[in-house]
Amino acid sequence: MTVKEKRRISPVVRDEALVAERHECIFRAASRVFIRSGYHQATVREIALEAGLSLGTLYTYVRTKEDILYLVFDRLTTALRESIGDAITGLDDPVQQIRAALEADLKLTEQYQNEILLVYQEAKSLGKPSLHAMLTREAEYVAFFEQILQTGYDRGVFTSDPRLSADIITYLCSVVALRRWNLKRRFQQPEVNDGIVEFILRGLGLDASNRSIASRPSAGPPPPPDVERPE
Repeated sequence: MTVKEKRRISPVVRDEALVAERHECIFRAASRVFIRSGYHQATVREIALEAGLSLGTLYTYVRTKEDILYLVFDRLTTALRESIGDAITGLDDPVQQIRAALEADLKLTEQYQNEILLVYQEAKSLGKPSLHAMLTREAEYVAFFEQILQTGYDRGVFTSDPRLSADIITYLCSVVALRRWNLKRRFQQPEVNDGIVEFILRGLGLDASNRSIASRPSAGPPPPPDVERPE
């Protein structure tokens, strides 16, 4: 199943721009309600009220409460894919790519901590078609990392199995949300993000010099050793 073949939420409204706007509004409202009340206790009426919509209007954009939960999952995975894609655009070096992808992932994970926790807690509440679609989207997200890692592996930059490493990486990034209560008592968020990135780069087989030198796009070649930098 490709992204184009993902599970469809069939709204009554046919204006695509309006549907996208309303779905974004419902996504944000539903996330707050599900996190506050729990998926099973939350009502569609409560979500409509949170979104500033009448119940009838909401039902023109979604059909069921499960549609709304799936919408949360879909919006989250789409945001992650787009953020990572934007972050690696124009980069060719696999180390630069993986660092940029990780930093983008962690930044978005920090932003959507509640929604990610919701995904882990409530995935079991989806019916089989929705769950299958969600797992397919998740597999595409993992494959995004795997493609970067495979390129680095083929070039001899990374030493670990790209398939297993991609799965491990996606889980480790989620630690920001899943372990946040413990982490925030002991670390500042930048420490956590930097620590996760460095931990992953070490796990991919990069030594300290490769992690620091090839980590970001170069601002230009360094001066020769016998030339002093201007003050």
